[in-house]
Amino acid sequence: FFNFAFHLIPICSFYTMSDNSEESTPFLTALVAGGFAGTSVDVALFPIDTLKTRMQSPQGFMKAGGFAGIYNGIGAAAAGSAPGAALFFSTYEVSRMREEITLRMMAMVSD
Repeated sequence: FFNFAFHLIPICSFYTMSDNSEESTPFLTALVAGGFAGTSVDVALFPIDTLKTRMQSPQGFMKAGGFAGIYNGIGAAAAGSAPGAALFFSTYEVSRMREEITLRMMAMVSD
């Protein structure tokens, strides 16, 4: 029974995300924060990455576009990074919460 309950508690805390639940805040916060973090990093570094790519072009920097249009395509990059970063951050948060529960349960058993 202990082994079953040991694995069931983190799963239940993940799926019961009502507004009054303490478990919902870290998950939803991590989801939103991850989306914003991924988007802000891509928006900040996109022009630098574009310039680097143009500098590595076999055509040469100026023929590849130079400094013109370094923000072309930034919308697609930002929209693509938000879901991935949100998933990464929220998965990390759920794993961290599960680890905390595991450690608490192990401490209770050893006492």
